[in-house]
Amino acid sequence: MAPRVSRKQKITKTFTVDVSSPVENGVFDSAAYSKYLIDHIKVDGTVGNLGNAIKIEEDGSIVSIVSTTKFSGKYLKYLTKKYLKKNQLRDWIRFVSTKQNSYRLAFYQVTPEEDEEAE
Repeated sequence: MAPRVSRKQKITKTFTVDVSSPVENGVFDSAAYSKYLIDHIKVDGTVGNLGNAIKIEEDGSIVSIVSTTKFSGKYLKYLTKKYLKKNQLRDWIRFVSTKQNSYRLAFYQVTPEEDEEAE
């Protein structure tokens, strides 16, 4: 009997981040965000080692990350929160999951506080 050879299939994951809301208000630069991701994503423990494993595409208000290696949504969230903190946007913008492998940046909902001094 011939020995079985197991072959790993290339699994391609696509993550999308919708940055339209902050971009329309002029407080977020999607080109700078995608450059930040390119500069900070680690592949095999090394920063700047993207090669053919990860491709980042920016199409207006949608940033797409196509990965053929181990890459998770949690890591994308971590990097996005670091980017927002670096640019002092973390107090106004949050990273929200809309569906699987699809995210968006949304402003925190601020409700006007009623006066507590009701007479």
